[in-house]
Amino acid sequence: MKIGFIGTGTISEAVITGMMKAGLKIDEIIVSARSRKTSADLAARYSCVSICEDNQDIIDQSDLLFLAVLPQVAEEVIAPLTFRADQEVCSLIATIPVEKITAWGGEVARITRAVPLPPVAELNGITVLSGPSERVEMIFNALGGAIVTKSLREFDAYTVPGSSMGLYFGIQELIADWIKDQGGDRQEARRFIASLFAALSRTAEQSEDSFSVLRSEHSTPGGLNEQMFRVFCGSGGKDALNDAMNAVADRITKARS
Repeated sequence: MKIGFIGTGTISEAVITGMMKAGLKIDEIIVSARSRKTSADLAARYSCVSICEDNQDIIDQSDLLFLAVLPQVAEEVIAPLTFRADQEVCSLIATIPVEKITAWGGEVARITRAVPLPPVAELNGITVLSGPSERVEMIFNALGGAIVTKSLREFDAYTVPGSSMGLYFGIQELIADWIKDQGGDRQEARRFIASLFAALSRTAEQSEDSFSVLRSEHSTPGGLNEQMFRVFCGSGGKDALNDAMNAVADRITKARS
């Protein structure tokens, strides 16, 4: 199987790294020169990775094509290209619907949309898919797991929390800054908060309990953890989070029009 990548940024690098770590049977991976540093690094690390300067050549040589360009340049990149009628495409461009991709590049055998996150590089990220594809599902199952959504609405719903990586680290940053303001050391605060959040994430991953149950188990009635969540919600924290998620959902919906 020959796999092509148009757009070679952070997510493409994570997916390719995961493919190599998982030992998938791939004859060749052809990557675009953009970004040049990432593509050069991948070609240096893996013998099956080659760089191609021409995006149409990548399409012509690929059995499975990954589109991984930024949404704001997607039309500019894709419109000059022509897909093969028997081609399978996996779009990693979160906000661009299938209809726009086919309008720009022509009809293909199948387009699957996927939202992989950086942990797929460590075979530890669940990827949400829209559209059935045994080949794409097999790849992402090997990279940590796959969820095949049953509707566009469900796919969009998973896409929204996938946009919370900056928020996740931002919350840790705010807590570490608060510790520093109380006289703590910034690096020690960072180390402590990162360790705490990582441990809690492992607990959630290894448990089948709901988040509500886990919160109760980690919050003694009348205790400090119970107080933290109660004050957070009472001060508008829950509303702020819902506002942020709704804003991202609205942006995704508008991108389809």
